[in-house]
Amino acid sequence: MDIRTFLSNEVKPALGCTEPGAVALAASWAAKHGGGPVRSITLRLSPNIFKNGLHAGIPGTGGGTGNLLAAALGVLKGDPEKGLMALDGVTAEDVKAAKKLVDSGVVTQTVVTDVPSVYVEVELVDESGTVTVIISGRHDRVVQVRKNGRVVKRLLEADSDGGGRLPYIEELLGEDMEGLWELAGRLEDEDVRFLLEGSRMNMDVAEQGLSRPWGLGIGFSLLALEGMDNLVHIVKAWSAAAADVRMAGGPWPVMSSAGSGNHGITAIVPPSVVARAWGKSDRELAEALALSHLVTGFIKAHTGRLTPVCGCAIAAGAGAAAALVRLGGGTPRQAEISVALLLSSLQGMVCDGAKGSCAIKVGTAAAEACTAALLVLQGFEDPGDQGMISSDFAVTAKNVGDFSKEGLMAADSAILRILQEMEAVSRERP
Repeated sequence: MDIRTFLSNEVKPALGCTEPGAVALAASWAAKHGGGPVRSITLRLSPNIFKNGLHAGIPGTGGGTGNLLAAALGVLKGDPEKGLMALDGVTAEDVKAAKKLVDSGVVTQTVVTDVPSVYVEVELVDESGTVTVIISGRHDRVVQVRKNGRVVKRLLEADSDGGGRLPYIEELLGEDMEGLWELAGRLEDEDVRFLLEGSRMNMDVAEQGLSRPWGLGIGFSLLALEGMDNLVHIVKAWSAAAADVRMAGGPWPVMSSAGSGNHGITAIVPPSVVARAWGKSDRELAEALALSHLVTGFIKAHTGRLTPVCGCAIAAGAGAAAALVRLGGGTPRQAEISVALLLSSLQGMVCDGAKGSCAIKVGTAAAEACTAALLVLQGFEDPGDQGMISSDFAVTAKNVGDFSKEGLMAADSAILRILQEMEAVSRERP
């Protein structure tokens, strides 16, 4: 497998939460092919896009949240050429106009089923007619643009399953921990620079979250706790702080992993903090980050892009655990054991949508990853099979994927229903 192909597809800058980011991207493509005053904007979203975009902060809006605002901004000001950075550069006047559009009731959203977990359909009706844009399989994978029923742009062919599965994913699924470990050591100078830039981006965002409270202020509050100055706690605070900023709609991009900014924070910040503490070289950090992204991608290839379980915990947390073992001079086998320990702790953490409290989950995943790695590095041995968690990394990933895709479907439906009911009650409040 080519490591650069993997990194270029799985590790990308993203501004704000990637679910409303995908909505904004689709809306901006619709606006590019439309024209004139907006009459209506209709969103048809997969359950997970709806769930993760419902309460996520939108960058540059001063606390604005949700898919509706993202769509309105995408239509009014979005730049489709910027991908998941489509809302970069929005102004206060843009936000005011977008909120007015949302408040007028012309922007609506519905949940559609029997579609890929990542699915966004934006229908824009304006003076020029009707433009429909579809994103499917991946957050930035625009598969079709239609104007008045006629296909005017097909950017990528839709796969038969609509999933946007790239060829390297099959190669990734054929690897084991030793193979991923070896891939992480194949970096060229350009790859090292790219991975270190991701570290800089996410650490800069974490510093913003530690300088003052953003969102729920989890990271800021954690760092202020007295008597909690050990490495695990510091990793937890820095990681949570970055998620605080992102979930609150901070105006800084983060480097994502496997299509998620919070995955990127969990995969990148713990190794970056620990590398500083342990005095590791740039090359050592870059190789650890590469392994973190590879393990994250490996588990996501089993679970799916958007899942009932918290991917920050079970995928990116696992990546961080393996990366920290590498930083500490461990072995691929020790990395497997650290992943097993991490998943034994967090395998049941569910995703109830992107919102401020995701910072708690990100911080928890980071702390558990650090704990698992430190235990293994000081000699903790293979505990053998424990419940669904196998001593074999590939078997564990498959089991977690099966549990997520088969075992938690009813839970996902229940979470969606509860969120919709809570949203309806919220709208009725004066």
